Amino acid sequence: MTNPAAALIADFRTRADEIDRLLAPTGCATIASHNWIVIDDFGPLTFTLTSEGKKHRAICTGHGSAHKVNRFTREDAERLATACNARTAFWADAAREEATILRQHIATLAAATAA
Repeated sequence: MTNPAAALIADFRTRADEIDRLLAPTGCATIASHNWIVIDDFGPLTFTLTSEGKKHRAICTGHGSAHKVNRFTREDAERLATACNARTAFWADAAREEATILRQHIATLAAATAA
């Protein structure tokens, strides 16, 4: 029988480590124009984009991790956030916050299982 808390801790640790790897400095630079995401009260939003002439239609399809959801220019993210009653965030800031929350969950679960 597996320990559900241990499985969650392992999953959270894997996700936090993945975020850390993506945030680590590298020899490459990322252009910051398309690095804004849309976040509501439940987390970062994912979108499906479809072409409509020279423009694209974005349809919200759910939630995802800050480092895996669609990234937009700041202006496009603000437009989507207004339409979705949400807010915008720079993806790296949101990913750092997500990693911090995952580590807090790990500490809470570890303390609860140690008791």
